[in-house]
Amino acid sequence: MFYTRTTCRLCDSPDVSIAFKMPSMPPVDNYRLPGDAEIVLPAFPMDLYMCQACGHAQLLDVVDPDILFGNYIYTSSSSPDLDEHFGKYVEVVLRFLNQPKALKVLDVGSNDGLLLGKFKAFGHSVLGVDASEAVAKIARNHGIETHVGYLNKATAAQVTAKYGKFDLVTANNVFSHADNLQEFARAVETLMTDNATFVFEVSYLKDLVDKSVIDYVYHEHLCHHSIKPLKQFLELCGLKLVNVDRVATKGGSIRCYAVKKSSPAAELPVVQAMITEELETGLYDLANFKKLAKQVEQIKAELHLICKDVIQRQGQIALYGAAATATVLNYMLDINQYGSLIIDDNPVRQQRLSPGFMLPVLPASALLEHHVKTVIISAWRFADLIVERNKEFLDQGGVFVIPFPAIRIIKK
Repeated sequence: MFYTRTTCRLCDSPDVSIAFKMPSMPPVDNYRLPGDAEIVLPAFPMDLYMCQACGHAQLLDVVDPDILFGNYIYTSSSSPDLDEHFGKYVEVVLRFLNQPKALKVLDVGSNDGLLLGKFKAFGHSVLGVDASEAVAKIARNHGIETHVGYLNKATAAQVTAKYGKFDLVTANNVFSHADNLQEFARAVETLMTDNATFVFEVSYLKDLVDKSVIDYVYHEHLCHHSIKPLKQFLELCGLKLVNVDRVATKGGSIRCYAVKKSSPAAELPVVQAMITEELETGLYDLANFKKLAKQVEQIKAELHLICKDVIQRQGQIALYGAAATATVLNYMLDINQYGSLIIDDNPVRQQRLSPGFMLPVLPASALLEHHVKTVIISAWRFADLIVERNKEFLDQGGVFVIPFPAIRIIKK
């Protein structure tokens, strides 16, 4: 069901050290309907390591992707910020490419086709590749042709044989999902025309450390990228990094632009500037992760005191957020034990059971129906939106506890 690799995913060095110890967890997005087969899955380790040779941060414990993605219920359209983000993404990328002709665009990990739909609206021809048949079906219903499969050498050969090569290949966050990242990158290179560009977004390790976005460390996210090791890695795979944008999604991400090594396109100054900043701020110093671990332990201790007091006085606590990152936070802070239910605004998540602790996921109306008085917002990045949507709960004496990156309490 999983195996532990012993070398760096980018440079193959065996010199890897643990950076951040995480609790073992079941697949964090495994929200199942009652009665589903495999409703109970074992917990798998997911500690974060850093390569001492190249600096790449990564998970070495690799869970079978069929376990992680076989029951995948996440859709891009369900994320509150992605629709606007992808709209801007398309405009920025097309401006950078500055191509007057219609492009052939391939999106790897295309999910429900949200991004490709926006390229299509500009008159470009599009194709998606995604591992999940369920979300591929949604994409097709939206008019986005989608090939089902994991991107590897074989899939790249199938796609090029049927559709030819592409002017633009995109991959958003999935460049963090592949265990054999060298095969993934080489597959991308074979899908590209000689003048094509590969644009991919991944969460940025520097933001993870600086903004305490530690709940993005989980089984699917095998890689936590930064520019220094990434530039070296792409060169090994026949690509060169020419530009990087900083973007706000996923708690802080980078949008990277790569071309074939044979391309005349020059590397822009921002690439070296970001590498210099990474080195000067000590990003590759394991001491940064020790500080982060201490911060988590302090929050955990304070939050447990709050929870014990609430349970003694009120008898129950609700947790808000039924997403992968919320699962990570609940396990990391060990607060599942205090929750009686989970609230989520996405109907696809409702009436399911949470990974491991089997807490029922219900709509926000359940707060008043179940007479809940205290809610911990596990989906802390969306806390302002959640509070705004639940003013009636506050008006009736409810209390929101935002646990991260520092505890805040919101009440009337």
